[in-house]
Amino acid sequence: MVKIGLTGGIATGKTTISTHLRSLGIRVIDADEIAREVLDLYPEILAYLSRTYGDRVFKDGKLDRKALGRIIFQSEEDRRDYLSVIMPRIREEIGKRLKEENRAFVVLDAPLLFEENFHKDVDVTITVYADENVQLKRLMARDGYTEDEARRRIRAQMDLEEKMKLSTYVINNSGSLEDTIEDLEKILERLGFYNEKEEEIEEEKKDI
Repeated sequence: MVKIGLTGGIATGKTTISTHLRSLGIRVIDADEIAREVLDLYPEILAYLSRTYGDRVFKDGKLDRKALGRIIFQSEEDRRDYLSVIMPRIREEIGKRLKEENRAFVVLDAPLLFEENFHKDVDVTITVYADENVQLKRLMARDGYTEDEARRRIRAQMDLEEKMKLSTYVINNSGSLEDTIEDLEKILERLGFYNEKEEEIEEEKKDI
């Protein structure tokens, strides 16, 4: 099995890469999805948020994720404390799913791949890069953030240049979708993905 770690800054286009990988039949374990799931799986996380923030992040008994985001991205201390509560559970669930997977290729899509040392659980890493001005425009258009809010989100993560230095591969997603997909497919070719697909097709023919 080849385990690929996928990361990138916010609004760099990592979701575009994940979507294409899924279209190729590659299993993608999404850390952001797991972060949402653990809120239901582990009630102590919501209990912590209720004790800490109360009505500031809950409406009609339900967590207001946007309100929580505004708080933890304005205060490094709040963000660090929240991660200390939720991250062990995210790590636990990611570990379970990686162990359960038996396909030839699996991707761990994790914004905090390097920050939380998830890169140690994979064989190769890919960082999706985009110019900061592109990130700002995408964030402001997509989520309605002010420029200051968008910059806070970007700077809350590890510097992209540092992620790129740590990565096995880098995809620049500042240009066209076609160029981005072409770069991704070159990486998959180097990793032997298309050879694996050809072997699967041949095996299927034999079964027929």
